[in-house]
Amino acid sequence: MNPNVRKQRVADWARRWNSGLTRFLRRKVPNQIDAEDLAQEVYVRLLRMDSLEQINEPQAYVYRIASNVASEWRLRASQSRPHSSDELESLVASTSPETDLDEKVLSAAIDGALALMSPMVRAVTYLKLQQCMSHDEIAAHLSISPRMVRRFLGQGYLQLRESVLTDSQ
Repeated sequence: MNPNVRKQRVADWARRWNSGLTRFLRRKVPNQIDAEDLAQEVYVRLLRMDSLEQINEPQAYVYRIASNVASEWRLRASQSRPHSSDELESLVASTSPETDLDEKVLSAAIDGALALMSPMVRAVTYLKLQQCMSHDEIAAHLSISPRMVRRFLGQGYLQLRESVLTDSQ
Protein backbone atom coordinates (compact mmCIF):
# COMPACT_ATOMS: atom_id res chain seq x y z
CA MET A 1 0.00 0.00 0.00
CA ASN A 2 1.20 3.47 -0.85
CA PRO A 3 2.54 5.14 2.34
CA ASN A 4 0.49 8.29 1.71
CA VAL A 5 -2.70 6.27 1.31
CA ARG A 6 -1.87 4.36 4.50
CA LYS A 7 -1.28 7.63 6.39
CA GLN A 8 -4.53 9.06 5.09
CA ARG A 9 -6.48 5.94 6.06
CA VAL A 10 -5.02 5.87 9.60
CA ALA A 11 -5.65 9.62 9.98
CA ASP A 12 -9.27 9.07 8.92
CA TRP A 13 -9.68 6.25 11.46
CA ALA A 14 -8.12 8.42 14.16
CA ARG A 15 -10.56 11.26 13.44
CA ARG A 16 -13.52 8.92 13.52
CA TRP A 17 -12.66 6.72 16.49
CA ASN A 18 -10.04 8.47 18.66
CA SER A 19 -12.39 9.72 21.39
CA GLY A 20 -14.02 6.31 21.78
CA LEU A 21 -10.66 4.56 21.62
CA THR A 22 -9.22 6.83 24.31
CA ARG A 23 -12.25 6.18 26.56
CA PHE A 24 -11.80 2.44 25.97
CA LEU A 25 -8.12 2.66 26.94
CA ARG A 26 -8.91 4.75 30.05
CA ARG A 27 -10.91 1.82 31.34
CA LYS A 28 -7.89 -0.41 30.74
CA VAL A 29 -5.18 1.78 32.33
CA PRO A 30 -5.31 3.93 35.45
CA ASN A 31 -3.88 7.17 34.09
CA GLN A 32 -5.50 9.43 31.48
CA ILE A 33 -2.13 10.43 30.03
CA ASP A 34 -1.19 6.78 29.63
CA ALA A 35 -4.44 6.18 27.73
CA GLU A 36 -3.65 8.97 25.28
CA ASP A 37 -0.11 7.68 24.82
CA LEU A 38 -1.42 4.19 24.21
CA ALA A 39 -3.86 5.50 21.60
CA GLN A 40 -0.90 7.06 19.81
CA GLU A 41 0.89 3.71 19.97
CA VAL A 42 -2.12 2.10 18.27
CA TYR A 43 -1.85 4.56 15.39
CA VAL A 44 1.90 4.06 15.10
CA ARG A 45 1.39 0.32 14.81
CA LEU A 46 -1.25 0.84 12.15
CA LEU A 47 1.11 3.08 10.18
CA ARG A 48 3.74 0.32 10.21
CA MET A 49 1.37 -2.20 8.64
CA ASP A 50 1.46 -2.87 4.91
CA SER A 51 -1.91 -4.55 4.47
CA LEU A 52 -4.52 -2.14 5.81
CA GLU A 53 -6.68 -2.61 2.74
CA GLN A 54 -7.25 -6.26 3.68
CA ILE A 55 -8.95 -5.36 6.96
CA ASN A 56 -12.70 -6.03 6.72
CA GLU A 57 -13.72 -4.48 10.05
CA PRO A 58 -11.28 -1.62 10.67
CA GLN A 59 -12.90 -0.33 13.86
CA ALA A 60 -12.85 -3.78 15.45
CA TYR A 61 -9.26 -4.19 14.32
CA VAL A 62 -8.24 -0.85 15.85
CA TYR A 63 -9.84 -1.84 19.17
CA ARG A 64 -8.10 -5.26 19.05
CA ILE A 65 -4.75 -3.53 18.64
CA ALA A 66 -5.67 -1.17 21.49
CA SER A 67 -6.53 -4.11 23.72
CA ASN A 68 -3.17 -5.72 22.93
CA VAL A 69 -1.30 -2.46 23.56
CA ALA A 70 -3.06 -2.01 26.91
CA SER A 71 -2.25 -5.60 27.91
CA GLU A 72 1.41 -5.08 27.05
CA TRP A 73 1.43 -1.84 29.04
CA ARG A 74 -0.13 -3.51 32.09
CA LEU A 75 2.42 -6.34 31.90
CA ARG A 76 5.34 -3.92 31.75
CA ALA A 77 3.85 -1.83 34.57
CA SER A 78 3.42 -4.88 36.80
CA GLN A 79 7.03 -5.92 36.27
CA SER A 80 8.54 -2.52 36.94
CA ARG A 81 9.21 -1.30 40.41
CA PRO A 82 9.65 2.33 41.39
CA HIS A 83 13.10 3.50 42.32
CA SER A 84 13.72 4.58 45.87
CA SER A 85 14.97 8.11 46.39
CA ASP A 86 18.32 6.68 47.58
CA GLU A 87 18.76 4.82 44.28
CA LEU A 88 17.95 7.94 42.28
CA GLU A 89 20.36 10.03 44.34
CA SER A 90 23.14 7.53 43.76
CA LEU A 91 22.53 7.69 40.00
CA VAL A 92 22.73 11.45 39.96
CA ALA A 93 25.62 11.70 42.40
CA SER A 94 27.77 9.01 40.83
CA THR A 95 30.79 10.35 39.02
CA SER A 96 33.85 8.60 37.79
CA PRO A 97 37.46 9.68 38.06
CA GLU A 98 37.38 10.33 34.32
CA THR A 99 34.45 12.74 34.57
CA ASP A 100 36.06 14.47 37.55
CA LEU A 101 39.28 14.89 35.58
CA ASP A 102 37.40 16.12 32.49
CA GLU A 103 35.57 18.70 34.62
CA LYS A 104 38.83 19.88 36.21
CA VAL A 105 40.55 20.18 32.83
CA LEU A 106 37.61 22.09 31.36
CA SER A 107 37.40 24.36 34.41
CA ALA A 108 41.14 25.10 34.20
CA ALA A 109 40.82 25.88 30.48
CA ILE A 110 37.92 28.26 31.15
CA ASP A 111 39.78 29.93 34.03
CA GLY A 112 42.84 30.35 31.81
CA ALA A 113 40.76 31.85 29.03
CA LEU A 114 39.03 34.25 31.43
CA ALA A 115 42.41 35.37 32.81
CA LEU A 116 43.54 36.34 29.31
CA MET A 117 40.43 38.42 28.54
CA SER A 118 40.29 42.16 28.88
CA PRO A 119 38.46 43.26 32.05
CA MET A 120 35.25 44.31 30.25
CA VAL A 121 35.06 41.14 28.13
CA ARG A 122 35.71 39.05 31.26
CA ALA A 123 33.02 40.93 33.24
CA VAL A 124 30.37 40.58 30.51
CA THR A 125 31.19 36.90 29.95
CA TYR A 126 31.12 36.19 33.68
CA LEU A 127 27.79 37.96 34.20
CA LYS A 128 26.23 36.10 31.28
CA LEU A 129 27.54 32.61 32.06
CA GLN A 130 27.77 32.61 35.83
CA GLN A 131 25.03 35.04 36.86
CA CYS A 132 22.68 34.21 33.95
CA MET A 133 21.96 37.88 33.36
CA SER A 134 20.25 39.08 30.19
CA HIS A 135 21.97 41.46 27.80
CA ASP A 136 19.88 44.35 29.09
CA GLU A 137 20.67 43.48 32.73
CA ILE A 138 24.40 43.31 31.97
CA ALA A 139 24.23 46.62 30.11
CA ALA A 140 22.51 48.31 33.05
CA HIS A 141 24.88 46.71 35.58
CA LEU A 142 28.02 47.79 33.69
CA SER A 143 26.61 51.09 32.34
CA ILE A 144 27.19 50.13 28.72
CA SER A 145 24.84 49.67 25.77
CA PRO A 146 23.25 46.30 24.92
CA ARG A 147 25.13 46.48 21.61
CA MET A 148 28.44 46.63 23.49
CA VAL A 149 27.31 43.70 25.61
CA ARG A 150 26.76 41.65 22.45
CA ARG A 151 30.15 42.68 21.09
CA PHE A 152 32.02 41.87 24.32
CA LEU A 153 30.11 38.63 24.72
CA GLY A 154 30.99 37.59 21.17
CA GLN A 155 34.67 38.25 21.92
CA GLY A 156 34.42 36.32 25.17
CA TYR A 157 32.74 33.32 23.53
CA LEU A 158 35.35 33.31 20.77
CA GLN A 159 38.23 33.39 23.25
CA LEU A 160 36.62 30.66 25.37
CA ARG A 161 36.03 28.47 22.33
CA GLU A 162 39.57 28.92 21.05
CA SER A 163 41.12 28.32 24.46
CA VAL A 164 39.03 25.27 25.34
CA LEU A 165 39.47 23.69 21.89
CA THR A 166 43.23 24.32 21.97
CA ASP A 167 43.58 22.84 25.46
CA SER A 168 41.46 19.77 24.66
CA GLN A 169 43.47 18.81 21.55
